[in-house]
Amino acid sequence: MERKQRQQKPKEAIPGHGLLFIRSVTSQVGKYQRIRPLVEGIIEDSLAKATDPQGIEKTLVLQCLRSDMAEHVNFPEMFLDTARDAARLTHPHLAKVVDVGETDGTYFLAREHIDGPSLCRVIKHVTTQRMTLPATLCARIISQACEGLAHAHDLTEPKTNEPLRLIHRCIRPYNILLSRQGTAKVVDFGIDYFRVRWAPEYHYPDMSKYRYMAPEEIMGVSVDLRVDVYSLGLVLYEMLTTHRPFESVSEFNLFRAVAYEPLVPAEQHRPDLPDALRAILARALAKDRDQRYPDCHTFRKDLEDFIRSVGEPVTSRQVAQLVQQVSPSDDPTVVAPAPDGPENQARPRVGRGWILAAAVGLGVLVGGGALIWKMSAAPEPGKVRTTPP
Repeated sequence: MERKQRQQKPKEAIPGHGLLFIRSVTSQVGKYQRIRPLVEGIIEDSLAKATDPQGIEKTLVLQCLRSDMAEHVNFPEMFLDTARDAARLTHPHLAKVVDVGETDGTYFLAREHIDGPSLCRVIKHVTTQRMTLPATLCARIISQACEGLAHAHDLTEPKTNEPLRLIHRCIRPYNILLSRQGTAKVVDFGIDYFRVRWAPEYHYPDMSKYRYMAPEEIMGVSVDLRVDVYSLGLVLYEMLTTHRPFESVSEFNLFRAVAYEPLVPAEQHRPDLPDALRAILARALAKDRDQRYPDCHTFRKDLEDFIRSVGEPVTSRQVAQLVQQVSPSDDPTVVAPAPDGPENQARPRVGRGWILAAAVGLGVLVGGGALIWKMSAAPEPGKVRTTPP
């Protein structure tokens, strides 16, 4: 099929490492009007608005395959396949994909906008305020994420009833969001793994992406839904302790540490952690996946059993109060990924910045050298010839 002729896009300046770069952008993608950028990378996220058939304007997140990536053979179709799989998912604890398609050569996905902070932002807030989150509150939030992931893992092909084997494979604190109604929602199912899998790496490999990977994935073993159990266990660990299990390990040793070294026990960071929750963490984070929870259903059951055992119910109102504390309602939430998020690996901003900086430095050196040569070649003051008027 012949690709449609792309319309000329206006130029917009964006900042990058102290220098100004120019990239092509368009504010309109089909019926969607971009409001502001959220995430850069091989998939570019924007806050957008669109009017539905009833004339009601809605705010959404628009995710577009970057134009240079769309030129690669098979990439557009791979992106659309991933987006269509995400669009199959309808669950209260999964962000709803409302549209997938292509317009004027731009391949896009539109999903619901969750007006609330990511767990990454929650953890940062708690760390800054020197607080600890109630263990039962953390358990309820992760339990809801488990419920959403379990729905995706169980999904089957309607015609054949064959399992679709959908796995997120990129669970991180930045893609679990809390709504203002007090509900946890997992976002970017398949999309974030697409970013990590296909983002170009420049100069040296980005090792931080291994931080939330399961040991079997790092070692190249074929994966199953238990990688999501492991990654979700790491998010729970971080919520409870505000620490990462391998945070003292350098990035270049991270690969080996995740694959072979024992995790720092959560109780070392939080001595008051209940025994039941320690046992849940130990099972979710078992390096041997056969010792791990077999699925998110059993993980969720133990979390809910723990909440009941404490005898203090956790309500959506409590979660909503946390959301309001972290992100006031008059502060529109920008979906802010973690510092080690895939979008930071996707575009060679640093490389281009260094090239420009090097060019400027070279110009200064050459100019300075020429000035010094000129000064050394100039005649001494006593020997300067005067020109008669």
